[in-house]
Amino acid sequence: MNSRCWPRRPSSPRAAQEGHRHEIRGTPVSSGPYKVVKNTGDGEHVVLARNENWSEKTDKERHAYPDTVDVRSGLDSSVINQRLSTGSGADAAAVTTDTNLGPAELAQIGNDQELRKRVGTGHFGYTTYLAFNPKVKPFGNPKVRQAISYAINRQSVINAAGGSSLAEPATTFLPPQKSFGYTPYDLFPAGKTGNPAKAKELLKEAGYKNGLTLTLTHSTAKNFETSPDVATAVQEALAKAGITVKLAGLEDNDYKDKTHSIKDEPGLFIGHWGADWPSGGPFLAPIFDGRQIVKDAYNFNHAQLDDPAVNHEIDEINKLTDLDAAARRWGALDKKIGEQALSVPLFHPVYKRLYGKDVKNIVISDWDGVLDISQVAVK
Repeated sequence: MNSRCWPRRPSSPRAAQEGHRHEIRGTPVSSGPYKVVKNTGDGEHVVLARNENWSEKTDKERHAYPDTVDVRSGLDSSVINQRLSTGSGADAAAVTTDTNLGPAELAQIGNDQELRKRVGTGHFGYTTYLAFNPKVKPFGNPKVRQAISYAINRQSVINAAGGSSLAEPATTFLPPQKSFGYTPYDLFPAGKTGNPAKAKELLKEAGYKNGLTLTLTHSTAKNFETSPDVATAVQEALAKAGITVKLAGLEDNDYKDKTHSIKDEPGLFIGHWGADWPSGGPFLAPIFDGRQIVKDAYNFNHAQLDDPAVNHEIDEINKLTDLDAAARRWGALDKKIGEQALSVPLFHPVYKRLYGKDVKNIVISDWDGVLDISQVAVK
């Protein structure tokens, strides 16, 4: 049996076309089911074969179903999905580890019953949100932040992100997976389409009975996370609550530099965060632990929150060895921080992956959204 896959890696077309051949350097250690037998273009084309020194008897978590795995990188996502869709020749036994289907591709697949059967669904511990910087007026006023929370139309935001097949509404900062400590809550219930009446009421209490004008910073990159479409959906929702939003679109690198700078951070921007491992710690600590505020480099604590009670609770949870108990505490802390309205969770992404017609055992991780290649087999 043979299986082929194309993990998606950043690579320019020139690099993909003009990569130089490199033989395997040294003697790489293979402790798993496969070993490297060919490496061309310094990782652009890698062939793996069974590792005769590995035994499933001592490693129950992984398997060695295909005889060989042929890995290609540097291919455009549209090319990958087209080849998987056609499924001719060796492509019939191909998978992609992390190339998503977009809205247009999903619409096309929706009309093909056979292709619909070959779409795997997964989630990533990831949240897209509106980030407030309370150091910038008027975001130091919690009623203004609460008003914006009530005004958000999550249905329009999800539509802008690609639709309900690719995004799920978020009212919690933690993603909806047990390992993160997910605890359902909705502190500023806006329903599916927003609650502009409640937002106007809070604005009046905050001293803005005639509304106010804000600037929303976002990336101009065409991605589902911080795209102009998502920013426009936020703009339209807030307008119904009497909030005029001016959009400040920045090239992606400029956007990252500005939003992660203590000195230059805007008062309102679209943020996003993903976990490094399946726990509430890598989600809440970098964003809300005051000791992780970085003044002279990339800062991720957008609210510059330095609450001793929050910091202490993070330390206490990190001492726990009972993962279930820790998860419950992370969920409770998420809700406690959420009461301060320092961010507005918008949505959690859903990943759709197409795979070859001769492939089975498709498992997509529910915390990193990547296909588990150790489970894949060929029919």
